[in-house]
Amino acid sequence: MVLHLNKKGNMLIIIFQLKTENDRLDLQHMLFTLTFDGSLINHPQENGSSRRRVLDAGTGTGVWAIDYAEDHPESHVIGVDLSPTQPTFVPPNLTFYIDDLEDPWTFSTKFDLIHGRMLTGSIRDWPKFIQQSYDNLESDGWLELKDILLEFKSDDNTIPEGCAATKWGELMLEAADKFGAPLDSCKRYKQQLADAGFVDIVETMYKWPSNGWPRDPKYKEMGLWNYENLGNGASGLSMALFTRALGWTAEEVEVFLVDVRKDMRNHAIHGWWPIYVVYGRKP
Repeated sequence: MVLHLNKKGNMLIIIFQLKTENDRLDLQHMLFTLTFDGSLINHPQENGSSRRRVLDAGTGTGVWAIDYAEDHPESHVIGVDLSPTQPTFVPPNLTFYIDDLEDPWTFSTKFDLIHGRMLTGSIRDWPKFIQQSYDNLESDGWLELKDILLEFKSDDNTIPEGCAATKWGELMLEAADKFGAPLDSCKRYKQQLADAGFVDIVETMYKWPSNGWPRDPKYKEMGLWNYENLGNGASGLSMALFTRALGWTAEEVEVFLVDVRKDMRNHAIHGWWPIYVVYGRKP
């Protein structure tokens, strides 16, 4: 999720553009890397196979595209985003473009891999986006999507009634729906890929702990990073949605977020956020 206010037709798209938000996106990349044990992609790769043309849709700061281009110098990587937040000095096999992925795509050559991460809340018409991805993939090309679902969960019923972190997720979903850019889109990716014609579709759910409560060292580290990601990033993520869609004042938002952060860092609450990874192959 990237948030700044941008008017398009009669629809208000939410995309915040702050240096602190860019720092959060880079931190979030580290969290994904830790989650997947250093791997940048999750779909199957045949021995010796190469994704020669790769599109990073909604590239944000470009950090995933940069890492992929450095790891795969034989590939040509293109990163596309609505905002010009990418660095100037990048690997020679990487190109960034400023464009709106909800407009008709005009790429001259098809891709072997289209990667999209944390696009929830940025795309209004997901069937159209997935169909355009299908149409712009070579045969045997892959679409891979990774997104968070803002539904606060636990495996041991330690989330108390009236938990502010739970309420925050519910309000974020409500506000985004009013803008026509749902934050629960990841629950529908699997079926939407099938509807577009993809095969070999796999949906996997991972867990991001709310703080360092897990005993397992990997998940404890993930939780510490995730609190920095969502807890300290909550103001930037919430402000436009709550004030524009829900009619809150900025002061009301900040007062509410005090309790949200308190619950997010409470080690007695063994909470986690679902991370969906869905990929499919164009036959």
